[in-house]
Amino acid sequence: MKKKLAIALAVVMTAGIMTGCGDKADKQTPDTKESTETSQETVQETSDGSGEDSAETYVYLKDINVEDYLTLNGDYKGLTITVDPKEEATQEQIASLALQAYNNSVTAELGGITDRAVALGDTINLDYSGKQDGVAFDGGTAAGQQLTIGSGSFIAGFEDGLIGVMPGETVDLNLTFPDSYRNNPDLAGAEVVFTVTVNFIYPSQREEMLDVVIETLTEGEYTTVDAFMDYCGEYLEYTAENNYQAARESAVLTELENIAVFEDLPTELVSKYNVLVMNSITTEAAGYGVDADTFCSYYFGSDAATYAQQLAEASTRQGMLFQYVADKEGLNLSDEELDQKMQEFADENHVENVEDLLENATKEDYREYFMFKKVVDFICENAARQ
Repeated sequence: MKKKLAIALAVVMTAGIMTGCGDKADKQTPDTKESTETSQETVQETSDGSGEDSAETYVYLKDINVEDYLTLNGDYKGLTITVDPKEEATQEQIASLALQAYNNSVTAELGGITDRAVALGDTINLDYSGKQDGVAFDGGTAAGQQLTIGSGSFIAGFEDGLIGVMPGETVDLNLTFPDSYRNNPDLAGAEVVFTVTVNFIYPSQREEMLDVVIETLTEGEYTTVDAFMDYCGEYLEYTAENNYQAARESAVLTELENIAVFEDLPTELVSKYNVLVMNSITTEAAGYGVDADTFCSYYFGSDAATYAQQLAEASTRQGMLFQYVADKEGLNLSDEELDQKMQEFADENHVENVEDLLENATKEDYREYFMFKKVVDFICENAARQ
């Protein structure tokens, strides 16, 4: 998406990933009106990024006889599926999101403060790397992170140690993790050194948005504050729907996995998902200016190869479970139904030509994507009444 404010909106929605060396929330990549990606449910990219051209050498779920690998010790009809209702955005939430995106955009456009030292209460942008006995530890490295000094987001001494530091300056902070530190028991009571660079200080947050600034930042797409507020409402609505559908899928998978017995996993399918996961990790990591291992170490507590293999095996099991139900219940898509679904998907995501959907995915990827949704709907419709 080309619009600066819309990009800032995505940044706001993905903030909160990093709270020092504390809890790490799941990173979301919410969709917008001009994107074809759909968070966790996104249609998978092919291993070489060539879309339809790689289909001949690419294995799909439909190519696997899932009953050779999988049996169910129970009926997939009548499962108990529990999902919280979809959250509805309030006017206060919409206004807060819009103002955050607005302020972040203005800061990105005009730049942060670099001509004075950090003070208590400042919100700063920083890079840091933590080491124990000279060795980087899991979750101790990040770049371009936002921190409010005095918020208590980091371990004791971290934020105080940055008071008086000038933007552009790098300092070493000798700190000790508390004995009660739970996020990584190996670090409880450990003495560590954080090397921290302060990039800039965020300007004071503006409490009022201006039409002329909105128009400039969105390159004319939104000319008034009200128009941008409407867009923020749509954005939150889309995100809430996406999260709700993801929760339904997760609940269905959990219940199916509880009755599933896997004798083995098809290696070609695991390998396919491994490549997809590694591609995704590498892309995500590059967006944060770090390598794949650093990214996975921070967010998942593992190196990239280990995490990719674990997720590939999990994806294989989940995909096979969906395919099992689809085969039993006749939920696989015909070519005609697939074309219709792809057209609807393109229209919903403001993609002018269906062919554009095939730049990074094949039609078979979309066939699986829509089949997954049909299976989730079927399981939920046939779930036990509560």
